[in-house]
Amino acid sequence: MKTTVEMVNLKSKILQVLEMKKFTYADMASYLNISENDLDYALENNTLEIRTLELISKELRIPLYSFFRENFEGFDFEKEPYYNVNIWSKEESKYTLELKALRQEIQQLRIDLRNKDLLIDALEAQVAKS
Repeated sequence: MKTTVEMVNLKSKILQVLEMKKFTYADMASYLNISENDLDYALENNTLEIRTLELISKELRIPLYSFFRENFEGFDFEKEPYYNVNIWSKEESKYTLELKALRQEIQQLRIDLRNKDLLIDALEAQVAKS
């Protein structure tokens, strides 16, 4: 049973993710065991089967519904889980990047605090010996 996917930009979204993941369109067609021409035809004529789209989403490690989101600007495929529900949201991307920066800053502050605690301990030990 064929189910059509009503999505004009589906092919462009797939191509964007392929590029980000360093895969080629030929790699994807090979993975799906179909020719590039058949894949083109299915995408251009909105006849791609849902199970084929599901295979694409699994291979690219993104959720199936993400093809129906607007964008994925700022999404880091190497560090984010593939099941992230908001990979196409510009606001989510912005907040994800801000959160990442804050986590790095907190980590650096923890390191600085640990180093200062060690310095205080060393100075207290030195004063105790005097």
